[in-house]
Amino acid sequence: MATGQFRRSGADPASKADSKNTESTVDSGPYEAVVVSHVVGTRMGQLMVYIPDFGGEKTDPNNQIPVSYCSPYYGTTYNTDSQDSSDTAPDAQFITGQSYGMWMVPPDIGNKVLVVFAAGDRKRGYWIGCIYDSMSHHMVPGLARNISSDKSKTLPPNPADTLTPALNSKSVSPVVEAYTGDSSSFTPDGITSTPRYVHEYQNIILVGQGLDQDLVRGAISSSSLRESPSNVYGISTPGRSMTGNNPQVSAAPGENAKQAVIARQGGHSFVMDDGDVSGVDRLIRLRSSGGHQILMNDTEGIFYIASASGNQWIEFGSNGQINIFADTGFNVRTKGDLNLHSDAALNINSNDTVNISGAKGVKISSPQTIDIQALSSLTAGTNGQIKLFGGGGASLLSGGGLSMSSNGPATIAGQSINLGGGSGNPPSATMPTMNSLPDVSFNGTNWTASGSISSICTIAPAHEPWKR
Repeated sequence: MATGQFRRSGADPASKADSKNTESTVDSGPYEAVVVSHVVGTRMGQLMVYIPDFGGEKTDPNNQIPVSYCSPYYGTTYNTDSQDSSDTAPDAQFITGQSYGMWMVPPDIGNKVLVVFAAGDRKRGYWIGCIYDSMSHHMVPGLARNISSDKSKTLPPNPADTLTPALNSKSVSPVVEAYTGDSSSFTPDGITSTPRYVHEYQNIILVGQGLDQDLVRGAISSSSLRESPSNVYGISTPGRSMTGNNPQVSAAPGENAKQAVIARQGGHSFVMDDGDVSGVDRLIRLRSSGGHQILMNDTEGIFYIASASGNQWIEFGSNGQINIFADTGFNVRTKGDLNLHSDAALNINSNDTVNISGAKGVKISSPQTIDIQALSSLTAGTNGQIKLFGGGGASLLSGGGLSMSSNGPATIAGQSINLGGGSGNPPSATMPTMNSLPDVSFNGTNWTASGSISSICTIAPAHEPWKR
């Protein structure tokens, strides 16, 4: 059956594996098959495969069989794609039907799949699964760092490339598969000791986020090759092709060179890891290929959410703290009350102006003292009144001059009024202690923990890699 005639839905009612149709009857299988191309146009996940057990040359189109995708789960509501013209209101908004289910991208050219034929009918072939026939599955499902702590291949030095040092980081960077042509690869000891190249595309993302040296929030150890039997579970997508439709890409005879992919950017991943033999990386992580991630790490006791740029992150720490970092702003609005309460100190620090406005007033109260100190000037202005009240007393102290003026009547009243010259009492208002807190800066190659900021706050999150 030619590719262009491949059916678009369901089984062919006229196609039956019986004595009247023996030319299309085969053993139902299953069979191991090799993907030679994708069936384009139908968008139904169909593959053209070659089955070695059927014999013949893979390069012969007559030996390439179209097979349909068999999903683990799929369905449609009633009347979806119905061809019965007697159906009630077939074009109604909800009656036309909706679909649901699981969809996985067909495997690349050259991969092996398992194929079955319904009732032995060669025209009703289905690929039902993908075969792990190589030890090259280190990147599944977490695009992990190197399993061995100190084994990774390095790139040739390039003085013009400022990222080369970061790309040659060992043991902390995500790596690609090992070269299977190396005879020492994938021996009982070689599985974990085989050097692998850093995945350059993904590592650049981690460098930009400041997570390229972070074993918790950066490249994790969740590889399907980490231990046996595996404690790692999950799904990863292939990632976008970096070589699709490249005329320099060659395919094996009989395969579609235009559909061949030899390099990818790294995909999205969903990882559920019960941890290595030491309990490290007990986690669930959902991460996009661009670097957005949600991490729930039981080993470290943290819940972490970060953007692909690294300019925003929030972390629920193991010590009960919530740390938030935003590079250009942190905005909150509510149409109801906004309450901030602390059973300990409430510290607010700004390297610019602190603005507080209340349409119906601003109240500041304390059962003890309120200290207001200005190193330059202190100005209070209003169209109404300014009131200073102290239950035990009120003092205005100035280290320099003190001026009081009014455009209207000025009244000074007291049980006694003392006016005198000479030196007065020095100001006694005290400010909170300024703290030196760790900061992070970009040195032209990557983000590094360097410098500090001065703040009355005791903790001030920074861009990663922030010293917690």
